[in-house]
Amino acid sequence: MGAGPRRRSPTSADGWTPACWRERRSAMSARLNSQVVIVGAGAAGDAAAMALRQNGFDGSVLLIGADRHRPYERPLLSKQYLRDEVPPDRVFLHRTEEYEQQRIELVTGHAVVEARARARTVRLDDGRDIHFDSLILAPGGTPRWSPEVPRLSNVFSLRTLDDSTAIKRALGESQRMLLLGAGFIGAEVAASARLMGKNVLMIELGSVPLGRALGQEMGEIYARIHRSRGVDLRTGTSVTRWITSEDRVVGVELSDGTQAEIDVALVAIGVGAEVGLARDLGLELGLGGVLVDETLRAAPGIYCAGDIAAHFHPVFRRHVRVEHWQVAQKQGAACGAAVAGTPSRYEELPWFWSDQYDLNLQYVGNAHDFDQTVWRGDPESERFALFYLKEGVIEAVLSVNDGRTGRLSRELIRRRIPVNIDALTDVAGDLRELASA
Repeated sequence: MGAGPRRRSPTSADGWTPACWRERRSAMSARLNSQVVIVGAGAAGDAAAMALRQNGFDGSVLLIGADRHRPYERPLLSKQYLRDEVPPDRVFLHRTEEYEQQRIELVTGHAVVEARARARTVRLDDGRDIHFDSLILAPGGTPRWSPEVPRLSNVFSLRTLDDSTAIKRALGESQRMLLLGAGFIGAEVAASARLMGKNVLMIELGSVPLGRALGQEMGEIYARIHRSRGVDLRTGTSVTRWITSEDRVVGVELSDGTQAEIDVALVAIGVGAEVGLARDLGLELGLGGVLVDETLRAAPGIYCAGDIAAHFHPVFRRHVRVEHWQVAQKQGAACGAAVAGTPSRYEELPWFWSDQYDLNLQYVGNAHDFDQTVWRGDPESERFALFYLKEGVIEAVLSVNDGRTGRLSRELIRRRIPVNIDALTDVAGDLRELASA
């Protein structure tokens, strides 16, 4: 007897099939007794834990961090905290009691060293195995360190609160600082050191500072800004020899043939995302991180946020990975909401900021590739915006001391259609009208 036509499941007016409703009811029941493990107690992990409770999750929440401190505001470490402008307690995101009130078990000072997908467990560095029903990976990254750079008592990298404390102490006893790398961390620390009255030598292998993130034109402007504030910035230059005495670096020889005496050095040549656990779990890697879908899901019951998340962004229709604080917080909150039972497409545009001297830089969007830049305002005035376009479509906007232009440009980025270039350059024009045209 031949098979009859396949019966189609009835669908409600809102698009939910009975199978969908059963799956949702099952998920709601399971989450009352399930355990969520969050790996990484930084911006993303902290936001994920809090969002789980805010979205009604009533199971167990474990927030595990290798750092010995509870979660804190990392952006302060290269700026106000380093300059001793805020007290130590000011850097923490929440009081210890808040985690207890939210029934979040905070495990600090322990790294997760292994993860097993089939067993649904993670292993801590003390040998403990912890079961998870859902897992949020937010381990952040590790500062890169060139093999030729000596690991001595006055050579630092900057990632943790303890790192910043040690650098602050060293700067208090020093006058001459070497910055190896002119990315955001290097540039912010250089600005802080100059504001503290220190002599700063900043070495950058590229032709301009911040060139990889902001492009050649903007990099040239930032080179001028730093030099005008007294930084000895050497671009297209590298260290050819480290001069040491006992356990300290006391000087360097540079590829331009010069020598410089130094008291303290910071290696700021970027960060590598921590993808070891993702490999353990068999997750798909790409763009230096973990490929996740529009909801930040990497696999059933496993989500990623922050530095490791290469998120398929529904606005740009491509994977985007951003290593910045604000993005990590927003993604962490989205992961928490998803695990709690309210997954949705993560559509937030990437946004980050950097404070250097009296300049506030804000960047919204993601100019992975661009073929045109358009200026709004005069760069010499140190109040302007720069639009990054691809085939006439705005991919990103950088604003310096002009946050309003950045805010009003969000809708222009979302629209994904060519814009009138003359209207962008007209500082008297209203970008809201352009966005609604």
